[in-house]
Amino acid sequence: MAKPFDATLNALIDINPVEWADGFARIVGIPTGPVTVLDTDLATTLQADKLFRIDGDLPCLLHLELEANPRSGIPKELMRYNTLVDHRDGLPVETVLVLLRPKAFTSDQTGEYRRWGVKGNLIAEFRYRVEKVWERPLEYWLNAGLALAPLALLTDEANRELETALDRFRGFVRNADVDAAIAESLLGSSYFLCGLRYDKQRITTMYRRLNMLMEESTTYQATLEEGRTKGLSQGLSQGLRAAVLRLGKKKFGVPTASISAELIAISDPSRLERLTEGVLDVETWEALLAYE
Repeated sequence: MAKPFDATLNALIDINPVEWADGFARIVGIPTGPVTVLDTDLATTLQADKLFRIDGDLPCLLHLELEANPRSGIPKELMRYNTLVDHRDGLPVETVLVLLRPKAFTSDQTGEYRRWGVKGNLIAEFRYRVEKVWERPLEYWLNAGLALAPLALLTDEANRELETALDRFRGFVRNADVDAAIAESLLGSSYFLCGLRYDKQRITTMYRRLNMLMEESTTYQATLEEGRTKGLSQGLSQGLRAAVLRLGKKKFGVPTASISAELIAISDPSRLERLTEGVLDVETWEALLAYE
């Protein structure tokens, strides 16, 4: 079953899969190298989140499982993923359980999973890495690369000093000198991920500030010259609409011409904000446009 934030995380990883693979390879201490994104369909009822082949000095596979909500039994599933991938691809597999917020952590996520026989004998032992995103310094995720930078806003450090964290994130993206499409994807992903830690009003305020990135670095500047109030409203609408389109494509597929036209015609930021929430709740473009 799909997780609520799958579309957001996939959009973020797709910005630069190599940065994600390299960043977590360093965390688990395996050599970096050329990266290939592999099919995660294991021909079972289970499907891994992300799987990379890393052809470094010691070729191996890196499996990332990203979790935002508490769920028992994950270690047993990780062992199944690891075994099936090893059998399919014939390379050592390093598994990392990436927890996006403190709420996601459960007591059975110890980094080890053991299977015992009926007489108490150890049948199998599996070790995996538990990465708690919030425990890292904000600067760690900013330095990990553009595609990982939004994770900085989920850290405890960001939670304590959110305004400072936003300024640093904004400066990082500005200095990276990315094009408008990448900036939109970063902003949209950041908006959704921040919903894991902050209340709705705080997120809306955050997104208005983050949206200034595009207003300062692209043709949004012309909009601002027409008036600050109008400019902020239009800028927010365009940013939200871009987020709906990008994340909707990941979940529902490419919209039809008529769907795209309906989205473009929506200018009310409140309505677009409801649609961004609706992406998580519905399964089709048509259902999204009917979302209230």
